[in-house]
Amino acid sequence: MRQPKNVTDFLTSRVLRLSNTFGLYAGRRYRDQFGMTLPEWRVMSIIASCEPTTAREISRILATDKGWVGLSVDNLLRRGFATRTADQRDARRALISLTAPGKEMHDAILAVARRRQRRLLAALPEGAAATLIASLDRLQMEADRMLAELDEAPAPPHATESRKR
Repeated sequence: MRQPKNVTDFLTSRVLRLSNTFGLYAGRRYRDQFGMTLPEWRVMSIIASCEPTTAREISRILATDKGWVGLSVDNLLRRGFATRTADQRDARRALISLTAPGKEMHDAILAVARRRQRRLLAALPEGAAATLIASLDRLQMEADRMLAELDEAPAPPHATESRKR
């Protein structure tokens, strides 16, 4: 395998560009067809698969900012697609579930997402889809290990100095 000549040749840049392109498509499609933003859809899809769930759990699954998740949850609540109830076992936690209209919206968008998935996988050579998915899983596990290493490592001196200022 050849060495990257510039940053756009790096695997991370290629994956990011592909992800951004997918996101642009989905964001425009879901906004135009359903009046749903991509962040709202991503949060809704996690609620549907894990309900009842919490904003913290959604944030963990999506590996994203809790504030971003909170705004999306608030929009889904305001639009009547989700409800929030107190957890009977822990009053500090709020459980989020989809309402009937939320489930209908989720199912409609999921049908579009599944068609897009079939189209994308059909663009790959025979047998490549399973290899790609297995490879992405392996890359995700390695990225998770790399992130955990950063969490375990002591902060470098320059990071400590900038926090004091």
